[in-house]
Parts: sequence; C-alpha cells; structure tokens
Amino acid sequence: MSILSPALLGAVGLVMVAASLSHLRSPEALRRGLRAHQVLPERLHTPVSRVLGPLEAVLGAAALVVALTGAPLGAALLIGMPLAGLSLALALYLWQVLRVTAGQVVPCACGLGEAPVSQSAVLRGGILAVLAVAGATTANGWAVHTAPAAEIFVALAAMLVLALATALLPAARAVPEAELMPARAHDHGSHR
Repeated sequence: MSILSPALLGAVGLVMVAASLSHLRSPEALRRGLRAHQVLPERLHTPVSRVLGPLEAVLGAAALVVALTGAPLGAALLIGMPLAGLSLALALYLWQVLRVTAGQVVPCACGLGEAPVSQSAVLRGGILAVLAVAGATTANGWAVHTAPAAEIFVALAAMLVLALATALLPAARAVPEAELMPARAHDHGSHR
C-alpha cells in the first residue's frame, strides 16, 4: 500500500519499546501500580511485572524491524496482530482499573511517565491497537527499500509523530488547563 503503512506499525513499536524500558528498569514501580489498580490478584503482580517489560520489548522491537525493513505481509501480520492484542488487552485492563478505583487517583504504571490512570490512557491503548492492525493489514507491497529518500523521511517522521502523540496523550490530558493558559483574571487586572 503506502509508504506510510510501516509508520503505523512502527509507531506502535516505538511506544512499546519506550514503555518496556521503564518496566525493565523498574519492575517494582509496575508492581506498586498493579497493587494500586486493585484488579489483579496479589499473586499475579510479580509475574506480570516480570513478563510485561520483556514482552513489550520483543514485540516493539520486532514491529520496528518489520516497519523499517519493508517486510512482507506475513511478517507484519505475525508481529502486528499480537501487538494489537496486547494493546487492546492493556486498554481493557485500564478501563477495568477506572471502574474498580472509581474516582481515586492511581498511577497508570504504563511505563510512559507518571500520569494517573485516565480515560486518555484507555484511549491510548485503543489507538495503539488500531494502528497495529492497520499497519499490519496494509503491509502488502511495502517497498521501503526501493522508495525515494523523501518518502522514507516522511514515513519516519510520521512514525515518530504518531508515537509521540499517542504516548503523550494521557500526560497531556493530565495537565490542568490553568497551567496551560495564563490566568485570565490576572491578565485583566494587569491591563487596567
């Protein structure tokens, strides 16, 4: 399809690799998050905190390799579909966390910053799942190795922008509007 098809799968790969680095560096932070989420039984906190980081790293790195090498449809599907499944599972898990913790502020423990669990974090998981499926199923005919340099640059830039926008979604939503906009009362007072 388009040279941008690899950007979709690559963006999910970048987000997963970034999350895995945090989970691999600090599995204890993930365990604390799982405890605060109150969804999984206590006996699963340690196994999940040990498996999630490596799983994200392997799938994320594989998605990047597939995206950057212009692998055929079969390879894209082989990586993209489990990546979509993991992303969807994480979205559903965080949705359950929101239900269980009802109004409490609990850490996301997503490996992508310190934002609390929010609807934006659930949305991010859903977006990642859609990007993974779209990237994996439109991979037929990828020609990254024969594409003009300008097209490859656009695809890589799109991959980076998609990854950053998706990864930072919950953190951006967590910033109070008052910190983003100057205080209007203060501005009006200074013009008098």
